[in-house]
Amino acid sequence: MEMIWQKNYKLLFLIFFLVSCFNEKKNNIKNSPRIKSLVNLIKPKSNDVIYYSDSIDIEFVPKNNSSIIKKLYVIYKNDTIAYFENKIGRISSSIFKSVGKHRIKIICHINNDKKETYYSSINLFPNNNPNILKYKIKNIYPHDTDAYTQGLTFYENRFFESTGRRGFSSLKEVELKSGKTIKKIDLDNKYFGEGITVFDDKIYQLTWESNLGFVYDKNSFKKIDQFTYNHEGWGITTYDNKLVISDGTENIFFIDPISYKLIKKIQVYNKNGPVKQINELESINGKIFANIYGKEEIIIFDPETGIVESILDLNGIFNKKNYNKKFDVLNGVAYNSITNQLFVTGKLWPSLFEIEIIN
Repeated sequence: MEMIWQKNYKLLFLIFFLVSCFNEKKNNIKNSPRIKSLVNLIKPKSNDVIYYSDSIDIEFVPKNNSSIIKKLYVIYKNDTIAYFENKIGRISSSIFKSVGKHRIKIICHINNDKKETYYSSINLFPNNNPNILKYKIKNIYPHDTDAYTQGLTFYENRFFESTGRRGFSSLKEVELKSGKTIKKIDLDNKYFGEGITVFDDKIYQLTWESNLGFVYDKNSFKKIDQFTYNHEGWGITTYDNKLVISDGTENIFFIDPISYKLIKKIQVYNKNGPVKQINELESINGKIFANIYGKEEIIIFDPETGIVESILDLNGIFNKKNYNKKFDVLNGVAYNSITNQLFVTGKLWPSLFEIEIIN
């Protein structure tokens, strides 16, 4: 009987404890400064479109006459980027250095002893529409019609190609004029090969959904390392001694080629907003050329700002009416910096086109 009473006593004590905690939690919520806020954030509203290089207004209004706004601190990526001794301030959008969405924190000091924290998402768009560029075909070379092209690149006048589809993915070196394979290795059937680039005598190859990249010796094709990433792998190139990776969205990731750590991320925007389906990449003279999956065009964007500066219109480059075999979309852009030649092709296309851009 005593043991039963002790058990019941413990149960009652536990119930009392839980009820007390619940009431305390309710009181804390009721007294939360977010619910009893003293000011309203008027500007900027989250996701308002602001054009790059324009000013960004910051404005609070007190909810009652007794609330006096003393100071405003604007914080971005843990750094204080602006300070105002008033309820109104203005910052330059150039602080963010790139277009796209940027989340800021604003700490508002009220009277002498209170402060409230607010968050807002700044959505920066380019000021201008991209230039439309045309092309002319200089030469046409044969291309392997079984090659589901995912990546093209030149390095030291050698031509490399990566192909995709599970069970058919490969890395190979190709003889330009004949289209014949000089050297080739096949990926394990579980991998879907994606883009390639060469940096410091090593070939870097992505896979699509496996979150895994491979590193090879450029001469022997022996795999010497591998790395992981937390997104899909689509295109890859190099810029400023970094690996630059696309994932099929507007996001571009800059990776250290030794540690494979993420250095920074930018978003690619034109004047209408984010550019999706960014695929194969090629770095050319300080700009990045990118295939857009499903379109016969290549965008050219600034790798610092993410702004699309030009669009290379390639519509009609491959006359599909005269080709009976199965083909797929435009994909593959490569630049030979030694000969100053630019090449494009597509998945399962019979031709590799050397083109010249016409402004």
